[in-house]
Amino acid sequence: MPTSLVGRKLGMYQITELLGQGGMATVYKGYRDDIDRYVAIKVLPPHPGLDQQFIDRFRLEAKTIARLQHPHILPLYDYGVEDDIIYLVTAYVAGGSLATLMDRGSVRLPEIERLLKQIAGALDYAHREGVVHRDIKPDNILLDKEGNVLLADFGIVKIVSGDTNDDRTNPALTQTGGLVGTPSYMAPEQGSGEAHITGSADLYSLGVVVYEMLTGEPPYTADTPMQVVIKHITEPVPSPRDIVGDLSPQMESVILRALAKKPQDRYPNATAFAEDFARAARGEELLTQIPVSVKTPPPNQTIDLPAGPKPTVYLTPPPPSASTPQPTMIVQQGTSPLVTLGGFAIIAILIVVVVMLINNRPPAATVLTTPTPQSPTAVAVVNTAAPTFGTLNFSSSATLGDTVTLQVQNLNPVAADEVYVAWLINTKSDTSQRIGTLTINAVGNGVLAPFSDTGSRVLPSLFNSVIITREKKNAVGETPVGQIAYSGSVPTEVLDALTAIYLTAPEGIATAALANIEYADHGAPIPEGGELAGLLPSLFAESMMGQQHAGLAQVASTVGGMHLHNEHTINIFDGTEVDYDADGRGANPGFKKGVVLYLDRIEALLAAAATAPNGSDSLHGNIESVRVCIGNARLWVKQIVADEQVMIGLQSVEEAVGAADRSTAAAEALIHGLDANSNGQIEPFEGECSLSQIESYGLLMSSISLQQGAGH
Repeated sequence: MPTSLVGRKLGMYQITELLGQGGMATVYKGYRDDIDRYVAIKVLPPHPGLDQQFIDRFRLEAKTIARLQHPHILPLYDYGVEDDIIYLVTAYVAGGSLATLMDRGSVRLPEIERLLKQIAGALDYAHREGVVHRDIKPDNILLDKEGNVLLADFGIVKIVSGDTNDDRTNPALTQTGGLVGTPSYMAPEQGSGEAHITGSADLYSLGVVVYEMLTGEPPYTADTPMQVVIKHITEPVPSPRDIVGDLSPQMESVILRALAKKPQDRYPNATAFAEDFARAARGEELLTQIPVSVKTPPPNQTIDLPAGPKPTVYLTPPPPSASTPQPTMIVQQGTSPLVTLGGFAIIAILIVVVVMLINNRPPAATVLTTPTPQSPTAVAVVNTAAPTFGTLNFSSSATLGDTVTLQVQNLNPVAADEVYVAWLINTKSDTSQRIGTLTINAVGNGVLAPFSDTGSRVLPSLFNSVIITREKKNAVGETPVGQIAYSGSVPTEVLDALTAIYLTAPEGIATAALANIEYADHGAPIPEGGELAGLLPSLFAESMMGQQHAGLAQVASTVGGMHLHNEHTINIFDGTEVDYDADGRGANPGFKKGVVLYLDRIEALLAAAATAPNGSDSLHGNIESVRVCIGNARLWVKQIVADEQVMIGLQSVEEAVGAADRSTAAAEALIHGLDANSNGQIEPFEGECSLSQIESYGLLMSSISLQQGAGH
């Protein structure tokens, strides 16, 4: 591979400049022209240890990480292997990291509390998705320009180990006896080489980060990385109050629990840690009792390292600055040179510090979600996760969005003369719809049989909240009167968005003109919502009209006929009336609105819903799925128009075969999506979902999580 890739392309990305370089990995700034996005690209050079089995596993695990759609997790946009070069594509963030913030001096207690809540929400979300980070440290906690957290390199070590449950399932990648992580932040179970690492290890590492923010130094230091690892395993945690004299005993108790040697003695999840930290910061009583084994640190002890020669410590490429701790791989001697060299090279690229992405670069806009020229802003901060007691989802039976399913768990029992009743609520108009009586079992779990609306209404455009009330058995009416026991909602901006997308919008095409048009894979008719159709039906109408004329251009027998349909296709998609074939008039047999108009409008509505107050993590993830589909649609529209413009400049039908085939294939993908990874599903990935999937992913935007009490 050449010493620099600047100027060439990897996949869809033009490499524009070098951001950082180490012994094993190189990080570039890249640009994707079709969606106007700057990215960071981490590149691993070709290596003889790179076999097809690893590439396949790498792709599978990278897809898993790409599904982690959370406002406080740095998004993985893409991945690939080209000319034996493995590359990862992530958001390009220019706000610095927690390490740079800490380098400026001590971090104030309220700021630590705020950052911890955001990190905890991201960690708990990932752990629920079955992904463990295993390298939590200040350099992997990025900050956007507003000071909000983006947790980076999420799950990269899990990608290396190639497992989803237990490292022991992949002996091919564990036979080196290696430990991967950063010694200063490594949990005892990581340092002692335990095969099964859980999310509790991330909580320990987060505890180290908080300890360092509070005191200005990590709990353990030593002359060698191996000595630091051993201290984490054997030595009691140094009292943070010995360093910061005015630290409260409650705060010390919180830190000691987070840094307990045994995973079972730590907090059950990161949110519990953050909640106790907040209570300690306010001088309130802690929510949870501190285990005795945490209160009384264990005495110094010896540990049994794996049998064989003493481990050799290999460090990843030298850090950009002395203050930047680097991941360390501790490898047992006596292994296969090919396994050690090849495996280490692969691991190095995947755990190379994200600090390369934030040093030595010009200022740039922080990117949290898919940006476009029309909507370059990022999704705003959301509330951290709270305990949930169930989920309400909308789906389609007879018509779009006419069905509701409610599943609950851990509900409190009701009195003998009471029942739980579930209601849909519109918080703007204060209207309600009873969806049924809820029966729960002995442990508080239950499922309400799907409620289908007999009026065939698009329910998620009418209701944005669900409540569960305690009602008297013999007095259940058509409106709720009992105490609200559980509730949940999405912002009213979601109602506005779905009404405009599905039912009616000022920019929509007249419903009378669409009377005979069916759209999407299931052939659903245009929803009834008003004199003007919704944005999605209008978008389908223009796209299907454009697809028809692209097909006519493909099968034209004369140049003149081909050019006529080329002009029609371009004008339909662009919403223009340009005379491309020089016959004296610009013909547009479509609805003269254009496809991009509707894509822009839908994305603007999504942005309003995403930035609305009280949005949840799951809402933002579902919004992002729709945005990915819109980005793909823009790409295919651009491809169609470009190919039709090529064809209109050709002087024979034979010359146009290639461009015509590309154009019609892109038109098909625009409407139905494309199973690019051939797994039998069209997913919310770049290059896959498109218009047909916007309908289903749009319904997911209305999914509601239940919390205890009213007002959620």
